[in-house]
Parts: sequence; structure tokens; C-alpha cells
Amino acid sequence: MREKGLFRRIKNIERISGKYIYEGEKRYLDFSSSNYLGYRDSEWMKKTLVDAVKRYGVGSGASRLVVGTADIYGELEELLACKKKQERALLFNSGYDANIGIISTLYGKGDVIYCDKLNHASIYDGIKMSGAHMVRYLHNDMEDLEKRIVKTREKYERALIVVDSVFSMEGDKAPLRKLVELKERYDIELMVDEAHGGGVLGRDGMGASEEAGVLERIDINMGTFSKAYGSQGAYVASSEDIIDYLINRCRSLIYTTSLPPAVIACNLEAVKRAQGDREARERLAALSDYLRDELKKIGMGTLDSETNIIPIVVGDNERTLWMSEKLRDEGIMIPAIRKPTVTTPRLRASLSANHSTEDVDRLIECLKRLKSL
Repeated sequence: MREKGLFRRIKNIERISGKYIYEGEKRYLDFSSSNYLGYRDSEWMKKTLVDAVKRYGVGSGASRLVVGTADIYGELEELLACKKKQERALLFNSGYDANIGIISTLYGKGDVIYCDKLNHASIYDGIKMSGAHMVRYLHNDMEDLEKRIVKTREKYERALIVVDSVFSMEGDKAPLRKLVELKERYDIELMVDEAHGGGVLGRDGMGASEEAGVLERIDINMGTFSKAYGSQGAYVASSEDIIDYLINRCRSLIYTTSLPPAVIACNLEAVKRAQGDREARERLAALSDYLRDELKKIGMGTLDSETNIIPIVVGDNERTLWMSEKLRDEGIMIPAIRKPTVTTPRLRASLSANHSTEDVDRLIECLKRLKSL
């Protein structure tokens, strides 16, 4: 792994505050975090956490099925179900726990799951754990997907299409309207992972599904609180039957201590605030367009990015690592993403509502200078 430029280390940092990462006396402009709306260390978020700890304590004590659940869990689940236009919602400890739990609980041998080639690793792991037959289709290629459906659908009683709404390493969106049409045409269920769309897209920040106008036509709508909402945890919004079944059968929910009530309080407040934070979403979208335009001017590709996640293609593994390290020397933190996470090495820039045009200009100037070396 070292010889191939694939060896990874966990960096030790002092703290992350606003748009900066601190390591001792060194300060880095942060283009690596998923703090898309800048909520993570806002004053209201800190106050919400402190007040909730005073009321509920730190830990939750046990699994929700063992110790019970505080009223605040139900309040958040009711809000999510309403905003997602679904009957019920259910909280999970993380996006990974949610995806492996939902997929492996609801589907199994004798079922078929159609999976976008660039879906998140947690989706792939959930499919493997389920034992269902997986059919991969070319990224965002609806013609390829339909051909595969026509070839295989009638062989299986139940079928699922599962997709990221926003692809975390590409920054592009799934064609959700077309996916809904296909799932309805061929009697297939549709699961959408809104981890990177939640808070950022849609009039009320309910994600790419809201933006596309298909919320109520999605069977299983999953999302997280650890990106734009600046907290921790995940959820699924779906039908009454599916939620009840998950409560009774989902191992990643049943056999783990639940998230602390104080974290749930932060999630609830973040979702409420994000609904009205349209100015931050518009500012983030405009800044993302600006960065893509400036990168194009200096001859750097951004693949098919159309969100605030912007891949910057600079060369092979070694060149990408070198560029990331040089940017770090310049006081800018952008991770180098390589195999096996992606097939094409790239720098992955995550823009936040905390960033300014001046921050983007600083990044562009550094990239332009390094590109010539």
C-alpha cells in the first residue's frame, strides 16, 4: 500500500472551529469537512447541547428497546416523517448503521437489488449482508439500468433500486425523477440515501428528493445528521409497516446503545433551523458554481460535480498526494482521495456556508501555482 501511494494515516488535530482546523499553533483553511451549513460549532448548537445535557445527562443508557426512549426522539421522528411525506421515521446511530441495517433487514435471498456503481460503501455492505442478488448499473445511466431490469426483474419476487441522492466523491446528483418512473413501471421499491443532500438541497432542505419533487414517491428515504446538520446520527422515513419491521428485526438498531438524548436535541434544532435557512443554501450554491468556473479557467477538471462537493482532478495517486501535502504547507486542508474509494484520484473540496469568495480565491491561486510545478 505504501509503494502504491495508498497507505493512510489518521491525522491528530487540536480542534475544528468555523472554517479552520487547528494543529497546535498552525491554522488550516478547511475544505475537507462536511459541515455544509456551518452548524457544527455555532453558538446555538453549543447552547442546545449544553441545555440538553443538563436535562438528560450524557449517555442514553442502553438500546431504545431495553431502556425506553425520551420524548425528544419521538418529536424528531415525527418532524422527519412529516417533512419527508412519509408515515413514520426511525433514528439510527450513524449513516453506516442505517444503510447496512435497513437493506439487510428488508431484503434477502430471492430478492434483487439494483445498485448504482458509485454508491457509498455502506450501501454495498448492506447488500452483501442481505444475501440478495446485486445488479450494478453504470453510474447515473438510466438506459443501462432499464436494460438490466428488463433482463432480470421477472426472476425475483421483490426488487429494490438503491441510490445516493448526491454522490459523495463526485458531487453530482442521481436522476431521481427517472428513477421513480422506472421503479413504478417495473414494480420496484426505491431507497434514496440523502446523506449529502439533506440540509443543502430543496426548498426546506429536505434534500435532492424534495428538489426533484418526488418525496412521497420514494419508498425508503434515508438521511444523516452528520453532514449539513453538523451533528451525528441518521434516520429512515418510510411506511408504518417498514418502520415497525425494522424496530423488531433490524440488528444495527436493536443491539446497540442509542444516541444520547443531547445529540438528538441538536439534531432536532438543526433540522428546524435548516428549513428556513434558504439564504445559506443559495450562498453555498453560488460559491460552488464560482469555484467550478475558476477551476475550469485554470484547466482543472471537476468531473460532473453540480453541488458543493467538488472533485479536483490533478493527476495520478502520487501527484494527487503531493498536491494535497503542498496545499497543507500553504495552510489549506483538502484530502487526496484514491483507490479503492475512487477509480480516478482527485482532491475532494467540500464547500461550506462558512467559506467566502476570498477563501476560494486563495485556493485557486495556490492550485494555479502548484499546477505549474
